[in-house]
Amino acid sequence: MNLNETEVNDYLRPFLRRYEDSFQDVWVEILEHNPRTVEEITPIIKKVRNKAIKQYMNKKYKEEGLYTPIGKSGDEKFTLESILASPENEDTEDIGNGDNGLYKKIMDFLIGEYFKQKNENLELKRKDMELKAERLRLRREWLTFKKDRFESWKKLMEERERQKEST
Repeated sequence: MNLNETEVNDYLRPFLRRYEDSFQDVWVEILEHNPRTVEEITPIIKKVRNKAIKQYMNKKYKEEGLYTPIGKSGDEKFTLESILASPENEDTEDIGNGDNGLYKKIMDFLIGEYFKQKNENLELKRKDMELKAERLRLRREWLTFKKDRFESWKKLMEERERQKEST
């Protein structure tokens, strides 16, 4: 390399922090490409910095994507991590399929969750209907009780009326 080490360090300083991983990566790239002038270093810096940013963003979105709940309002109880880690959805048929296997695994999990939720909803509706029937039965009993009580009160009043008339 024809460039001075301190000159290259001074040129890199505004673009990168001194103890960053990308600083070391830029130095490796510089040594591999053997640039003749400082201006030839600029594309190397941009390439390494963009690569580092892209890796950081991919890692960040991948981590967030694994743990954020799946659903329209984010209130669902499962995440992408739970889909991938679920033992009931192990794909033993298409191990070498790559993305298709992952897609199939995700779809199987989501369909399973859909049917599980549908069965829970049906069970809740069944319980709701039983509660409504019980409420109607109790209401009927209450009305019968009130009617009987009214009838007994009415008889009692009629007897008192007769007693007053007879005395």
